[in-house]
Amino acid sequence: MSQEEASSSRAPLSPEEAKAATLKQIEFYFADANLPFDKFLFTLTRKDPEGWVPIETLASFKRMRPMREVLNTQEMAEALRKSEALLEVDAEGLRVRRKAELKPVTDAHTRSIYAKGFPDEYEGLQEELEAFFAQFGKINGVRMRRENEKPRKFKNSVFVEFADAAEKDALLAKAKAVEPVEDGGHGVQYKDVQLQVMSKPAYVEMKMKEKGIDPSDNKPSKGGRKFNAFREMERERHSGSDEPKSTRSDPLEFEYNGQLLCTKPDGTVDAEKVTFPAQSVLRFTNAAQGGSWKDLKDTLTTLHPTSFVDFPADAVEGVVGFRESVSDDKLREIQDKGITVGGSAVSWERVNEDKARDFYVERANFRASFLLDRREADRHAPRRGHRGHARGGGRSGRGGRPAPAPPSSDKRKHADEPPQVEAKRSKTDE
Repeated sequence: MSQEEASSSRAPLSPEEAKAATLKQIEFYFADANLPFDKFLFTLTRKDPEGWVPIETLASFKRMRPMREVLNTQEMAEALRKSEALLEVDAEGLRVRRKAELKPVTDAHTRSIYAKGFPDEYEGLQEELEAFFAQFGKINGVRMRRENEKPRKFKNSVFVEFADAAEKDALLAKAKAVEPVEDGGHGVQYKDVQLQVMSKPAYVEMKMKEKGIDPSDNKPSKGGRKFNAFREMERERHSGSDEPKSTRSDPLEFEYNGQLLCTKPDGTVDAEKVTFPAQSVLRFTNAAQGGSWKDLKDTLTTLHPTSFVDFPADAVEGVVGFRESVSDDKLREIQDKGITVGGSAVSWERVNEDKARDFYVERANFRASFLLDRREADRHAPRRGHRGHARGGGRSGRGGRPAPAPPSSDKRKHADEPPQVEAKRSKTDE
């Protein structure tokens, strides 16, 4: 089995595993090692006068996908309330914020190492790297280094920030025991590869010398992180500028199902203007609890263009919206496939048009809310000609862009067998 196949076939998280992973991941988002350098998330914290960020927004980040397949917002809030010192959750369980004031950490650079020799990127590599370096001590973050130009290919090397300098030094000593290089060497092995490891300061100085740059020159380089919250806050203090006022009530136009919609002051859209294909919504019943909406969507997409699957965790029935009308012949084809959800064969029927409209309006309002959040983040962000909408976790590390769709999960051994949908908890998605 290839590394990619092994990664995509990982078992779903249990509810307790998902809660632990949720706490770990969102603590990372708000940690000193990430938040000051994550433009999108930092500006979201500044949008609210008290620093609150919607949990649903965080749940939409790429690294949260395995957890949002298992937990709803309230269950995530329950997990986040176990944060000992970093986070607090509001009374309604809808928002989270950092407790302590954000302050510069002056020794992060000296507590970090550089390591090279990893394979090309595949789904799940980030988690594997974090687990690998965690055996050497507590780590604050593993950042996969990438090319500057799109598609920003992984450079097969990482920067790792340790929480304790002594544990970083111990790793360097181990590395230096074999073929020393700078203050490290090749004494650390990842799978069957001897890694090149050295401290981050040593790596930076080495690269500067290679490029003919005097290491004593303190001019900022053109590379590296382009956003720094402390630099921006200092600039604002000197300029005396006030924080931008919230503009969420301002109208926002966006396209949905081919129709141009405009938000109202309350952030919702005019339901009468939401369009959708006639006879495009089906209801399924008799599902087993724990069935996966994602596997169901993958199966249905092979039969008819699928827009969304509304199938909350522990539900036994749900709704599917398609991008095109479902003819009577197509409905019979879907019914005759004998699709199972969680091991139970489901039944299919049409949803009346009024109920179908309710589902599409709900999706349109969800889309509007997301776009308003992003616009607010952009308006509160410092304007320095820096474009892009990174969705949490900086440019690498535990966040990044939305995840690409994983491979289809059709588990049939023979072509004439009915499609099988794996058993696991699920959540609405589009």
